[in-house]
Amino acid sequence: MILSIWKPKYKKVKRLNTIEYYEMVGFDFLNEKKNKDLIVIYKCDRCCSDETHTTRSHVFFNENYKLNDIKNQTCRSCRSSISEYEIKKSFIPFSVVSDSIKNSNYELITTEKTYNVSKNKSQLKLNIICTNGHNITATWNNWSKGKRCRICYDKDRLDNAVKNKNGWRRYKFLVWNYTEKSYKEYYNEINPLKHKRGKFFHLDHIYSIYDGFLNNISPKIIGGFKNLRIILSEENLTKGKKSHIKLNQII
Repeated sequence: MILSIWKPKYKKVKRLNTIEYYEMVGFDFLNEKKNKDLIVIYKCDRCCSDETHTTRSHVFFNENYKLNDIKNQTCRSCRSSISEYEIKKSFIPFSVVSDSIKNSNYELITTEKTYNVSKNKSQLKLNIICTNGHNITATWNNWSKGKRCRICYDKDRLDNAVKNKNGWRRYKFLVWNYTEKSYKEYYNEINPLKHKRGKFFHLDHIYSIYDGFLNNISPKIIGGFKNLRIILSEENLTKGKKSHIKLNQII
């Protein structure tokens, strides 16, 4: 059920049209103008909850949005719960999914029975083993768009990134690659006070990257979580290339 319709009012700011405010318009304006810039606030006719939802008016006149039109509106949650057969009038047979995965030299673990009883097959997380033995999950929607093993993708991207780097540039790049992974995995240990990195706080390598390069220390050690801490930006800038622990301590 459509509750209200809002039209943007523009004004010129440095030769650019900028929205100044919205004004309410009637239902007839939506039906006659079919203006794609209108904001429509509605309640879902399927679940009939009290929650309100917002969309652009163009969806009501687009054939691709079969569940939202002038007469009936459906929220995102309800659209997700409806099978793709009802939405798209299509059904992807298990054989198509299985052959596609096998042709990529991947192994499909999910059984045909599990696939067939799924209500929303395109969104079912398929259990797959890639050519390098990684256990991954992927929906048919993502697989059909060419998305494959994320672990292999990240490795290939890293290999390509460092391929043309040598010496200090290569070392520093690898250290920061391990650093960001460590920071994400051990965030609470490295940053227990939840300081925001940026102008006032920096992520610091206790044994510096520069000293690690000079002493041929593995980038994985320099970028490991035990060598990371959050300190004040002034302290980090003052520290520069210096290390706050000795070589035998980092090893």
